[in-house]
Amino acid sequence: MSAALPDDLSRTRVLFEQWRATRSSLHEKIPEPLWQAVVALRDRYPVSQLCRELHWSAGALRARLREADVPPAAITTPEFVPLPLGALGLPVADRSLQPTEAPLRLVWERSDGTRLQLLLPVSLWSRAESLCQAFLHP
Repeated sequence: MSAALPDDLSRTRVLFEQWRATRSSLHEKIPEPLWQAVVALRDRYPVSQLCRELHWSAGALRARLREADVPPAAITTPEFVPLPLGALGLPVADRSLQPTEAPLRLVWERSDGTRLQLLLPVSLWSRAESLCQAFLHP
């Protein structure tokens, strides 16, 4: 082992040594968690050092790192799904609102892009507030 390896590289090297000692055959694929550990190290260490410490060929490592650079398939966001108030455990409001009770339109959006939109009478504000808290802080 090299003299003073940084902790993260040293731990990854030990994991690879353990895997090599316990694998069932020489042709066994490297487990995904070990590959992920190497991908996490690639921005901190040159490929040559990773190859030397982890006992890999540079070509194999570069090919695997190129695979890790391929963006995952586009994540599709679900279509808007309207939920009736009854499905949320809220009483269904009468469509004919009193002139003094204007509807509230509330829209919350989380950092992941998920959006909650409510249109309800003011009298249901306390229930909507707890629903929105649960939505924003799952």
